[in-house]
Amino acid sequence: MKQFVTLFLLLSFLMSCSSRKDSELYTYKTKQIIDLTDQSGGFNIIDKIGNIDILNLTVEESWVHLKYPRMAVSDDGYYFLSDRTFFLIGYDHAGKLKFAKQIKGRGRGETIDVGNMFMRNDTLMIYDRVLGRLLCYTEDGNFSSFLNRTEVKAEKFYKTDECFLGLSIFCDHEFDNHYCTKYDNDGICIDNYLTLPSHYIGFDYTVGYTDMSYLYHDTLRFMLPHDYTLFSLTENGLDATFRFKSNREMPRDYFDGMTSLEKMNPEVYAKTWAEGFTGYFSEMTETDKYLMVNFSSDNQNQMMLYDKKTNTYGLLLGPDSFFEESMVSELTTEDIWKYIMFSFTRLCVYDNSVYGCASYGLYNILSKTESLHDEKIKAFYAQVKYFVETQKIEQGDMFFFKMSLL
Repeated sequence: MKQFVTLFLLLSFLMSCSSRKDSELYTYKTKQIIDLTDQSGGFNIIDKIGNIDILNLTVEESWVHLKYPRMAVSDDGYYFLSDRTFFLIGYDHAGKLKFAKQIKGRGRGETIDVGNMFMRNDTLMIYDRVLGRLLCYTEDGNFSSFLNRTEVKAEKFYKTDECFLGLSIFCDHEFDNHYCTKYDNDGICIDNYLTLPSHYIGFDYTVGYTDMSYLYHDTLRFMLPHDYTLFSLTENGLDATFRFKSNREMPRDYFDGMTSLEKMNPEVYAKTWAEGFTGYFSEMTETDKYLMVNFSSDNQNQMMLYDKKTNTYGLLLGPDSFFEESMVSELTTEDIWKYIMFSFTRLCVYDNSVYGCASYGLYNILSKTESLHDEKIKAFYAQVKYFVETQKIEQGDMFFFKMSLL
């Protein structure tokens, strides 16, 4: 009830704010346009996929906590955090469990509301957005230190070599309504950017199981709901780095005149989907060469892989329907790739490889379509089948994968 009241008051406040700087969002000059209407010079995403390898993690009692968790990767292992049970779990690269412990609470090394988790150098960092803490753990799972400043009001909070970067609706002053904040190494606010239009309600924007913000080297990348710009926040300030251009963009005044409660009505979002606007960007991941993101346009789920060096991209359309065994005779190898790629929930990037997970249902699809497998799918399915049989994976369990891009 307390969280609901807080949210209601927050929405009411945002709606009462004047639009004195509503246009600021649109004053940033974008460095690179990604034209989704231009298919010339495109490529086939499947041709850019190297290997998809299963992470052969030892299934222990802690596996029950690994359902669409947060994930981070380092040279020494894989790290997971469940938002549901607050279990922090680490494996080495051989798949052996290093530690599994619950970190829920207000005590030393504990959290009550996870904003984000990431790996920085050899340190695993977890931000508690309620307590204003950035918790630090060693790669053996030992709590080492934390930044504890209750005045930090960010929804997401990241550490670079030079400063802290936060994303939030509030900053130093309660009524500034700034979105981006830069903090010094002591966690003290030193600058802020981007006053949002009133229809942008908060940052806590999640589609599926991944947030639309991530740390790329020393740059915090993020997208806003109902917008088409990928912003970059660094110690030097804020830039509009990429913009997705479409002939089906949502009008900027689409939400004008709506109350906060009207905007929260699921029917409003159902209407935006029915009108076929380009949007619903999710699962944004980035390597040194590529951007990968899911989105919807003209009522069709799509996946884009963008080559930053050549300014070209490929698109993969989502499957036309949920998989049923009776459909196999009508499917193609490309359809199987679609089921694989749209079952794969991307969680993080490390060393230019994309890491993520999929549910047991993907194994059912692969096991019933062997006649349609190409060489890459055959190799992938062999790993999945071995893992299922040796680790006794069952319905409801997850698989974790590493996908390399060429």
